[in-house]
Amino acid sequence: SIHFRRRATIMDPNLEAIKQKRLAELGGQPGGMPASAEEQEQQNAKAEQQAENRGMALASLMDPKARERLSRIAIVKPEKAQALENMILQAAQRGQLGGKVTEDSLIKMLEQINGGDGGGGGRGGPKIEMKRRNIMDDDDW
Repeated sequence: SIHFRRRATIMDPNLEAIKQKRLAELGGQPGGMPASAEEQEQQNAKAEQQAENRGMALASLMDPKARERLSRIAIVKPEKAQALENMILQAAQRGQLGGKVTEDSLIKMLEQINGGDGGGGGRGGPKIEMKRRNIMDDDDW
């Protein structure tokens, strides 16, 4: 009969100390795991507060139609909405906004983010041009 013995693992104190130190380092980094539930709760509360402050700042800088358009953009393309929000906040910090952001100025900012006019006649992307070959050419008959 074969007997399997469990190996008693004896932890090396140095190895255990290194492991604890590494876990503490990971907990201290922004991308790492928080050391405790309390720290995670604090981080969540801080992030929520920052998002609320950002929203209030944007609301005070934009007129209602522009805010509505930005919210619709955020539904479809969150990364573009984030870029627009960043542009508005940065322009406000530099004092470049001459009043509230209107829907038209929001559209111009969006065009800047998209890389100019795009050549699409005011719609989404570049203009697509179809070139078809004429199979039944008159010269063939």
